[in-house]
Amino acid sequence: MNNLFRITLITLLLATPALAQKVEPPAPQPGLEFFSAGDVTMNAAIAEAQRTLPLFLDHVTGADGQIHEGSVKVAFQTFPTDQGVEIIWVSPLSRNADGTFQGRLNNQPFHLGDWQRGDLVTFPESAIEDWSLPSPSGRYGNYTTRVIAAQPGNGHLFDSLAPSPLPPEWE
Repeated sequence: MNNLFRITLITLLLATPALAQKVEPPAPQPGLEFFSAGDVTMNAAIAEAQRTLPLFLDHVTGADGQIHEGSVKVAFQTFPTDQGVEIIWVSPLSRNADGTFQGRLNNQPFHLGDWQRGDLVTFPESAIEDWSLPSPSGRYGNYTTRVIAAQPGNGHLFDSLAPSPLPPEWE
């Protein structure tokens, strides 16, 4: 995995969360940020998002067992050629009886074969690398987006985020 890079696509629309990927870097494209697979800051953000994922799921899962809001960033193995893992936002979400999740791709994938934005996908909880919850004060979660926003020229991304990754009542 040392030869792989984490690429993060920053969407220009603040309403759409960013997309991060671990792949061989493509030719430079507007809106892409590159992070090595060993990037300590990005990996710490992913670890914190995964640590707080149960809080997010508890909050967004209704009494009926369905997920009513938010989105998650999911790692999918790339295909038809192995270029590592592509990480992409998925919503709306539902949890299947077997514990897996299902949702639709929020962004256009780069290295997921013929998959398209809007395609329905199924994935295990272990593949979730970030989460996002909209609120009037901005989006909670978005741990990886916060790392991207801290990069030069990306400060505008903070405009769509809540001041803290966790709502005060969760802390």
